[in-house]
Amino acid sequence: MKRNLLAFTFGTLLLFSCSDGETKKQLSELKTELEQTKTELKNCSTELTEIKNTAENRFIRAKKLLSENNLSGAKTEFQGIVDNYKGTNDATIASKEIAKIDRTIEQKKIEAERKKALGYKVLKPTTRVKYGDLSLRFDKIWKGKRWSFDDYGSQYFLRDAQRGNSHIMTRVSVTSENNNPSLPPILVYQMDNGELKLLGTLGYKFRRWKDYGSYLGNYADYGNDFAHSKTIPFNCGVELSNDDLKSGKIYVVLKKQGCFNRTKVDYGNPEIAYRESSCNPKRILKVEDFDNDYVLLKKL
Repeated sequence: MKRNLLAFTFGTLLLFSCSDGETKKQLSELKTELEQTKTELKNCSTELTEIKNTAENRFIRAKKLLSENNLSGAKTEFQGIVDNYKGTNDATIASKEIAKIDRTIEQKKIEAERKKALGYKVLKPTTRVKYGDLSLRFDKIWKGKRWSFDDYGSQYFLRDAQRGNSHIMTRVSVTSENNNPSLPPILVYQMDNGELKLLGTLGYKFRRWKDYGSYLGNYADYGNDFAHSKTIPFNCGVELSNDDLKSGKIYVVLKKQGCFNRTKVDYGNPEIAYRESSCNPKRILKVEDFDNDYVLLKKL
């Protein structure tokens, strides 16, 4: 009995010893495979980095960054070509591009300093604005008591300002490549303590109708529908206090954002109108705002 127990114990120990040896062997093989995989991944990563940083791909990225006006990012890409491909034609081209970027940066710096020194005096009025699918031509911008619109031949409509108020008005022709564009807001700002502060937004009114029937909506007037006419004339206006208008120079400004939409009104005539929706103009305009979204139309 004792001898059988010893034999069983010895066999069990031998089994575990063999099993442990096999496990160690498998672990060693797995470790070797893992190291090989790591090496392969590292090599792949290195190859991928090399491919990404070829002169050709750096040029592609640099051109994209330039199109996005990211001068510093583009310069970094061009500099990578100069540093890694010395003596090549690619490095020569990249060096020239870097020189162009440096000149542009310097010009921007000079322009920024000029704007800072002169302030709003650097702004120049324009009568034509083009952005996206829209082109706008401003025939006249003025201050007055009487705003006229909706002329249908034998009659037109007037809106007289109340006592102590005046209208800021404009005649504008809008040309659109789109059949149903949103029109941009025309804004009135006042110079107050060195800042341009918002006073109001002009409303859009059709300048004319084919006849009285089209004004009433009895039938369509294709001359006032961008789906049929590329250009439509509008008379725009807003009523403001004379006290505001006299207390500082007035700036009439356009924001390059569509927010007046063509709608069918529930009552009254004409049944088609352009209504404001979420224009959200800045309450105070800085000089740098005119670099992108805002355009000066006239100083009154």
